[in-house]
Amino acid sequence: MLKYLYNQVVFSEIPQQITLGISISGCQIHCKGCHSRDLWEDKGTQLTIKGLENLIISNEGITCLLLLGGEHDIDNLINLFYYVSITFPNIKTAWYCGLDMIPKDKEEILDYLDYVKIGHFDLNLGGLDSKDTNQKLYKINHNQEGNKLIDITYKFLKK
Repeated sequence: MLKYLYNQVVFSEIPQQITLGISISGCQIHCKGCHSRDLWEDKGTQLTIKGLENLIISNEGITCLLLLGGEHDIDNLINLFYYVSITFPNIKTAWYCGLDMIPKDKEEILDYLDYVKIGHFDLNLGGLDSKDTNQKLYKINHNQEGNKLIDITYKFLKK
């Protein structure tokens, strides 16, 4: 089961998108220097398909849905992203994953995503805006050969 603590419309998490970001609780990664320690506990509102639909509808004008976290229940994430991709085809989907790689048996999730950030936060390397970061944001191109991940992390670097 997935729960979330908060949601808000953001403009900097996914380039060129008006994004509804939903922060999933119950994080088990516990990165050193984490700025969202309140998400470590399993608390908040259950994130159901109906609840997600209501959040999307009540945030008219968004162009992207971003779920932050949820690595502890990837099967549920797959169901949610599948639902959004079918029900709201004009809304892009994105996942901020704190794992350093998506488990092989869960790569199906990429079929329902337009963007994915992969990598735990390393305080010494910084976030997406650091040239030394270990985190990567990918745009996913879907074609007959499969999913091609295109690294767009450079879009976060300060000039």
